[in-house]
Amino acid sequence: MNRPKPTTLRRPSAAKPSGHPPPGDFIALGSKSQGGEPKAPAVLLKPASTGLPADRKRETSSALPSSSGLSSLAKRPKLSTTPPVSALGRLADVAAVDKRAISPSIKEPSVVPIEVSPAVLLDEIEAAESEGNDDRIEGLLCGAVKQLKMNRAKPDITLYLSLMFLAKIKPNVFATEGIIEALCSLLRRDASINFKAKGNSLVSVLACNLLMAAYEEDENWPEIFVKVYIEDSLGERIWVDSSHCKNFVDNIQTAFGTKMPPKSMLLQADTGRSGGDLSAGSSPHPSTPDEDDSQTELLIAEEKLSPEDEGQVMPRYDELAESVEDYVLDVLRDQLNRRQPMDNVSRNLLRLLTATCGYKEARLMAVQRLEMWLQNPKLTRPAQDLLMSLCMNCNTHGADDMEVISNLIKIRLKPKVLLNHYMLCVRELLNAHRDNLGTMVKLVIFNELSNARNPNNMQVLHTVLQHSPEQAPKFLAMVFQDLLTNKDDYLRASRALLREIIKQTKHEINFQSFCFGLMQERKEPSYVDMEFKERFVIQVTDLLTVSMMLGITAQVKEAGIAWDKGEKKNLEVLRSFQNQIAAIQRDAVWWLHTVVPTISKVGAKDYVHCLHKVLFTEQPETYYKWDNWPPESDRNFFLRLCSEVPLLEDTLMRILVIGLSRDLPLGPADAMELADHLVKRAAGVQSDDLEVLRVERIQLIDAVLNLCTYHHPENIQLPAGYQPPNLAISTLYWKAWLLLLVVAAFNPQRIGLAAWDGYPTLKMLMEMVMTNNYTYPPCTIADEDTKTEMINRELQISQREKQEILAFESHLAAASTKQTITESNSLLLSQLTSLDPQGPPRRPPPQVQEQVKSLNQSLRLGHLLCRSRNPDFLLNIIQRQASSQSMPWLADLVQSSEGSLDVLPVQCLCEFLLHDAADDSLPIEDDEEGESKEQRGQEETKTTKAKAATRTTPGSSVRS
Repeated sequence: MNRPKPTTLRRPSAAKPSGHPPPGDFIALGSKSQGGEPKAPAVLLKPASTGLPADRKRETSSALPSSSGLSSLAKRPKLSTTPPVSALGRLADVAAVDKRAISPSIKEPSVVPIEVSPAVLLDEIEAAESEGNDDRIEGLLCGAVKQLKMNRAKPDITLYLSLMFLAKIKPNVFATEGIIEALCSLLRRDASINFKAKGNSLVSVLACNLLMAAYEEDENWPEIFVKVYIEDSLGERIWVDSSHCKNFVDNIQTAFGTKMPPKSMLLQADTGRSGGDLSAGSSPHPSTPDEDDSQTELLIAEEKLSPEDEGQVMPRYDELAESVEDYVLDVLRDQLNRRQPMDNVSRNLLRLLTATCGYKEARLMAVQRLEMWLQNPKLTRPAQDLLMSLCMNCNTHGADDMEVISNLIKIRLKPKVLLNHYMLCVRELLNAHRDNLGTMVKLVIFNELSNARNPNNMQVLHTVLQHSPEQAPKFLAMVFQDLLTNKDDYLRASRALLREIIKQTKHEINFQSFCFGLMQERKEPSYVDMEFKERFVIQVTDLLTVSMMLGITAQVKEAGIAWDKGEKKNLEVLRSFQNQIAAIQRDAVWWLHTVVPTISKVGAKDYVHCLHKVLFTEQPETYYKWDNWPPESDRNFFLRLCSEVPLLEDTLMRILVIGLSRDLPLGPADAMELADHLVKRAAGVQSDDLEVLRVERIQLIDAVLNLCTYHHPENIQLPAGYQPPNLAISTLYWKAWLLLLVVAAFNPQRIGLAAWDGYPTLKMLMEMVMTNNYTYPPCTIADEDTKTEMINRELQISQREKQEILAFESHLAAASTKQTITESNSLLLSQLTSLDPQGPPRRPPPQVQEQVKSLNQSLRLGHLLCRSRNPDFLLNIIQRQASSQSMPWLADLVQSSEGSLDVLPVQCLCEFLLHDAADDSLPIEDDEEGESKEQRGQEETKTTKAKAATRTTPGSSVRS
């Protein structure tokens, strides 16, 4: 073909020198320096030269239809007697065209338009194509554009249908620099039009669709599209808001990298894509078009491309991202820095900001004026959309975005509608970047403590806690840690702030996560170089106890009062609270064991104080001395609720480990005392619906016994070859057995079975509480010879023990005081005992026997052990004693069960029946008829209970 201008570019690349303005009043816009590659020849009708993908569903005929065919297309019946109009209305024609100066950012067109009749446009283009005259094709299309521009209100139907047909079969014909400039001129504001008249958006919609067809497959779009988009966005929004231009607009908006809120979140969704703006600084809305016009416009959009050919949205400005950003930001700065009253700000400027929030500078510019816009009734809705877009795109967590969040926190809103929308935006802000959560919490708390406090802080914090129930309390705890590291003492203020937060957020906070956050080790320099480390540990401990007490909601309080009265209502709430406190105490003991020693060498007194305080075993005044909270009316009740909680296995084991550690200030005796107190306190809370003392690890037995071991002073050298005996401190030794007795009663399957099989002394104590008989030898030993043997063996062990202790003390004295040790002046003889836990059972001292009896009465240890069926301790005792032996304790056991016969084994009940039947065979010698009847009635009652019990324990074996 003949190519008069082989250098013609397919894509605008290098700037072409501006020629003289073309004749007439056609003024096209567009830069001629949009790409770097040379412009390929614009071949109109050769599919092979288009460079389009093979799957592109376009008609690829080698030639346009014949002239007659095109003429017949032009002569198709019109859909209406008048040209179609857009949803924006018609713009009136004016006689004279205003020769306004073109925008300095868009160069003048260089193509001379060639105007022909719309009916012969396609014929002329076919002829030019057959001649290879690309310049004429370009001129013809620019002439068509000029005609459209001159007749915006009533465009020729043949003209725009011809252009649509051409775009459908050969879209690349429009992808030349001159045509792009001409089409973009249709998208710009035309100052020659009277703004008060009706407008027709058909020309703009057509231009958008032609450009979209031309550039659909191109990944790099020219910058001029962004410029005309910005101009229309700030002007009448003729095509920017049009639903028929959505695909083209969405692709342009990829330049901004903005994550747009879905329509369901946009308050302007109903009025969006509808045109002008009633606010100051913009033109009024055009009148609503006729129904026929709307249908015609829709038809045009539908006929442009088949549904499967609709273009996709993809990044189009990766190569021009920097220059586009600079241009957009310059426009926004110019708009925002104009001296104008607040009421004169255009809604369209806010909508443009909404679309460009992908730029961090745009977010920063917008947020500084956002509160003022939100409070302006004329701008409220677009300002709300801007707020949503700003929050959704705050996704870098750089210095600018942190400044944006800081400004968002300071926005004060009173109307409930605005406040609710603000909270929705806060949620989107938290979703935008994972680090926004911590920054948000920190800034809200610091604002709450500042002089310029925002009254909405607590509501924001409530929203944050609802959005991130696991993570938000941890970040909140970190802020409290920061407060406590301050040189000034912030404990009193922190307690008050924490109480206010819990009150305002209606206790909707994960207390366990918050407390665990308080206990996390921090590696920041401010923590490593902290001046008041000991104070920090003590004050964190105090906040932990305050947090535990703040967990007492009105429902928990009500349930606790009802429980004290013997009522069982809202037990789920009470049990949940008790388990929560137990878990926090477990974490607190872990913190004191592993984290606190790495923070500071806390003094022994303060360390023990902190340990006792988190376990609520400290003096009551230490919990409320700072600010008299809890109030006096609730003080004792709150402390009791927080102390009467289950004891977790990890808590107990770690206390024992702390007591065994030489590096921690808690001594073995103090650890034993504390563990004993906690075990008995937890056992006292026992209930069928609450596990108060669950222990699985058998190592607990050895850990407890190791605490009572006696260690001689390390500076004393014993004689070579002398092996000191294994000795225990007597008081700790028997305290250890009582502690293990309680644990075994609550854990018969693990600790109880291990004790029964491997620790004779503990087994003896278990039998004592089961039989409710505290003599030595135990009453379960029926054979007199065996009893005598046990007594003699105890005497022998005691004598040998005495000699070993005296010899050991003599060696100690020889290395220190040189004093001769005898039984009369021995100091250790009354304090030590042999430590052989798996040896023969030892006789408990009288005071220990009384303690066992008291424990059994208060904690019902014997009942718990008798109730165990696997292992069945009670059945083991009965089988060990023979059936021929008298077992008065068994009768007492059945008598004392009182409604709990179902916990006794069938064998136990049968033995009792045999014993009861033997008593019935004896003659009743009683002078008083009434007394004998009363006795018989009691016996019948026993028998009835026994029979009932046998029915409730099916499957148990009965041995004669």
